[in-house]
This record gives sequence, C-alpha cells and structure tokens, in this order.
Amino acid sequence: MATSTLNAPIAIIKVGGVAIGKMKNVRCTESFRLVPIAGIGQLHKDEMKVVDWSGSLNCSSWLVNLYAPMIPGSLNRQVNSIQDFENTLLLQEDGVQIDIMRKVALSTNAQGIIIPTLEVVASILGCFISREGWDLSEGQVSGRNCDFEYTTPFIFPQ
Repeated sequence: MATSTLNAPIAIIKVGGVAIGKMKNVRCTESFRLVPIAGIGQLHKDEMKVVDWSGSLNCSSWLVNLYAPMIPGSLNRQVNSIQDFENTLLLQEDGVQIDIMRKVALSTNAQGIIIPTLEVVASILGCFISREGWDLSEGQVSGRNCDFEYTTPFIFPQ
C-alpha cells in the first residue's frame, strides 16, 4: 500500500474505542533529559546519557458541550460536590488511552463506492489530564483545550 499524508479530514481520535470527534488539533511532545558524563579532572564531556523521559499531549476541540468532558474518562465536572471532583482527579490510576486513527479504503462495492475502514496510526497509553481550558468569543465557534502527561512512549506500527 502506498504511504499517504495523514490529514485532518481523515484523522480520527478515539478514547476507549469511542470517536470523540470535532478535534481542531493534537500535538504530542516527548522530551529527553541528558546528563553530561566527564572523567575526574576533565572539563570536556566524554558522552551524554539519557536519564529521564517525559511525554505530553495537547489537544483542542470545538466546544460542543461545556458540561461533558472533552476526553471521556479524563475529567468530569458533572459531579455533586467539590469532593467528588477532587476524587475524580486524585483516584485516576490508569489514565486514558488515546488512539489516533486514519480512514483508509477497505474495498469498493459494485457501484464503485469506496467502503472505508479505520487503521491505528498511534496509540498513546496512560494519558493523565494536567490542564483544561475553554474559551467563548463573540462571533466565533467556542473551543476547548486540554494538556495531558502520558506515561508510555508511543511507537508507530509498521
């Protein structure tokens, strides 16, 4: 199969197997902390070693429902008390899995209409929400923005 460009009209974000749709963008950043290694009595570095890794994800969506969480399972504000809200954040153990998928042609029917299917481009495991924001603007479609830290580096399937 020929490689094609992944573009927004065919990028689909799924959480727990459910498409959450209407995403404006998704940006993943992985950082590596390096430590210089030098011998006693040396000023120059002999080598650099990775000692820490971190992954973060930022995503934006169109604001469809102010009350529903943008990423199901990450944060729910429809609770009865501040204590329930705190428990929702404090007691997360696994985070959420975010699947980035693309629509590809599966087959063609007798009329020549392409029948699509979804294939996973990347799965990001153990995503924990670290920031959420939303905006309302005159004459604009409102938006929502979330930041996540994730625990497992993702690799792209071959």
